[in-house]
Amino acid sequence: MQTDRKWAAICGKDCGDCPELQAGCKGCAYQLGLSPSSECAIFRCCAVERGIEHCGLCPDFACQVFLSLDSSLESARRYRSLTRRAEIGTDAWLRERAKNKRP
Repeated sequence: MQTDRKWAAICGKDCGDCPELQAGCKGCAYQLGLSPSSECAIFRCCAVERGIEHCGLCPDFACQVFLSLDSSLESARRYRSLTRRAEIGTDAWLRERAKNKRP
């Protein structure tokens, strides 16, 4: 069961299923405790500029930075995911997602 916070990306993507992670992305620097010099506009906006854990906690959610990351369908998925995460907290959200992925 993947409940490690490194799987909870700031942008709402599921890092375990993310093609960028599989292609060499190391995940959000925030979760990995690295320097906040990320090239990711969402990481920069949330973690560096606003000091928040993820987009769903932002008063401007869903802003143009968030919406420009992906297609409208993927943005809608991430929006629902981050709304739920803000509602129940990251740890419960991770447990819920892991439970829903079981075969």
